[in-house]
Amino acid sequence: MNIKKFLLATLVSGLSMWLLAGAWHELIVANFYAEETGAEHEGTAIILLAYLILGLLMAYIYPLGYKGGKPWMEGLKFGALMGLLWVFPHTLVMAGAHGTSVLYVIKNSLWHMVEQGIGGLLIGLIYGRLAQKKAK
Repeated sequence: MNIKKFLLATLVSGLSMWLLAGAWHELIVANFYAEETGAEHEGTAIILLAYLILGLLMAYIYPLGYKGGKPWMEGLKFGALMGLLWVFPHTLVMAGAHGTSVLYVIKNSLWHMVEQGIGGLLIGLIYGRLAQKKAK
């Protein structure tokens, strides 16, 4: 494994997903989340750590399954799948435990497919771009 690619992909994807999450949850649809769950997003450092861990896991797993094709498209599909796997089961359990609506589960899961899709797209671009530079 190329450590440079791995670390760059981890940092870029983790930070990007964290920034997207902050913009989405705290600015764009803050009222939706407050009304649906009553949750307030505090603990910015822990949230950042979680996204860096997610970026690290995604950056590690992505090249294991990459079979060719356009890196950005493969990264987007990979990231969307990771978003679904990361959020949907947990949110569904929480809906059952706390009486949250299933519609909320679907909306939140779709958002995370977009958010992690963008993170995966960036990972694909980083791995793809560095591979192209190496080939030249």
